[in-house]
Amino acid sequence: MSYNLVDFNFEDNYTNLLEGIVFIENQYPYYDKDKLEDTYSNSKYSIQMIQNSLNGILEIDKFYKIVIFDILIGNSDRHHSNWAILSKGTVYTTPENVMDILFNYDICPLYDNGSSLCAYEDNNNLEIFFKDKMKFEALVNTKSKSTIGWENERPIRHFELLKKIKDNAYELTVQYIEKIKTNINEENIDKILNEFNNNIISIDMKKLLKMYLLERRKRMLEIYDLKDEV
Repeated sequence: MSYNLVDFNFEDNYTNLLEGIVFIENQYPYYDKDKLEDTYSNSKYSIQMIQNSLNGILEIDKFYKIVIFDILIGNSDRHHSNWAILSKGTVYTTPENVMDILFNYDICPLYDNGSSLCAYEDNNNLEIFFKDKMKFEALVNTKSKSTIGWENERPIRHFELLKKIKDNAYELTVQYIEKIKTNINEENIDKILNEFNNNIISIDMKKLLKMYLLERRKRMLEIYDLKDEV
């Protein structure tokens, strides 16, 4: 389905979707796709590995946007084939009257976000999260881990990863946290959830998702020392 994001126009340009693994394997020939690490350098699948792989192709701040969104929704499956780069080629004629192609690269719209937003919780047993604070804490924090690590620390909890990002790339990322602060609120969450029939998303799941997103938002703002106005 991700390849449906590609817009083909063979008259003057074309776009090719290149999964992240393409860039990682180019930079790390001994990358083990099952272990998510490079067996030669012992480098683990991490923001640093991705940054090295995209050097000269894409600025890392665009990829941080993906990671921060994943932290918001609790996505635990952003492996090397669950993100991609769009390679856009524009055909042109050189001064020597030769046909050539100019390539531009950009981050691909997100796809395959299924391992997030309490997707694996039993719809028939959601009340436990409303009654048991420890269970909710485990859902939001303790069991909430990122596939993408930081240096050689992986897996890593989402909020621990966000602290690393804040300490090392604050200027590149604070804009995304500010957007979360502005756009993620009760009104907007209710608006989205109410678009779904209760037979698709149960009333209890809607309640849990709202709690989940607001709590994650709160912790993200706290990490970035942004005042929570909700």
